[in-house]
Amino acid sequence: MGIQRGQRNIAPFSFLCYPFSQGVKGLKEKGFTIVEILIVFIIIGILLLVGVGSYYIGLEKAREISAEAGLRLLHVTVEMYAVDHEGKYPNANNLSELLEELKNYLVDRKLPENPFNNKPYSDENNDHYKITYTYDPSENAYTLTVMNRYNTKILLLLSNKIVLKH
Repeated sequence: MGIQRGQRNIAPFSFLCYPFSQGVKGLKEKGFTIVEILIVFIIIGILLLVGVGSYYIGLEKAREISAEAGLRLLHVTVEMYAVDHEGKYPNANNLSELLEELKNYLVDRKLPENPFNNKPYSDENNDHYKITYTYDPSENAYTLTVMNRYNTKILLLLSNKIVLKH
């Protein structure tokens, strides 16, 4: 079978090589300009900024929820202490004194973890997501407060069970 006039000898599966079969001349005519590449980089940068921003907002919200959970755990622990001590709440002025009073009621005998650095709360580890405990002996009442890293109250628990959330 010979090649007749007007016919080309086409190798099997040559359609797979079609984009590359035009030679160097075809490749020089195709391609992206510098403006098109810059636009693609700008779009990718904007998408990354939105994604990273959303990630950090979600991370901050998760830390606040964790701080609230730690405060609620502390609230329940103080109430358990009061049940065992004829309705009297711990007489403490700082977290170290509160820890001494509540030692037998806490898991692993330590306060909940600070979500900023995952170490138990203490007077030294109370910079971000502050927990404060105040006790009024004349009223036999206490106040537990947690603040976020911007010193804004996010949860306030009182001994009379009123919960105020910001």
